[in-house]
Amino acid sequence: MTSSHRLPTGPFPRPEARGPRRVVEHLTPGPAEDPDQNLRRHQRLPGPQTPGMVSTILLFFGDWVAMSPFLWHEPGTEFWSAARWNEIVVGAAVAVLGLTRLTRPLRVLTATVAGVLAGGWLLLSPILFDYGFGSEATPATVNDVLAGLTVLAVTILGHVDARAALTATDDAE
Repeated sequence: MTSSHRLPTGPFPRPEARGPRRVVEHLTPGPAEDPDQNLRRHQRLPGPQTPGMVSTILLFFGDWVAMSPFLWHEPGTEFWSAARWNEIVVGAAVAVLGLTRLTRPLRVLTATVAGVLAGGWLLLSPILFDYGFGSEATPATVNDVLAGLTVLAVTILGHVDARAALTATDDAE
């Protein structure tokens, strides 16, 4: 007994792409949802979500900050001090933010606030945990300040870029 199963022929259906970055915005609405509501709620935001550059940089710097306490140890200090835990926890939080931005769409404001808080905390932590500045500056101080500045700058630039892309998309409609 043979079964005659035919493969579908014809062109592959493509989703509708609009906007300056050709962001896929066409989604199938659920049974009880308005198509416009579903479209705006599920679309991937242009900007940091689409190219992934901001997300990748956040993931990289988060991993770096979380691993940095294991790369150098200051003589005369306890390894599991509050400053080291701070670097591990904040680095992990920045890495999780970067990974989350890569894998699922986030609201631009939510992602920006989380990135600014983490970057600002990295900038303030050398002062709050008394890492030391000046000639006795430790690698942890330089590491946290540079990583904090990078996280802040990348997050803010990603926010500005996403807002510009959203404005351009809204103007095109």
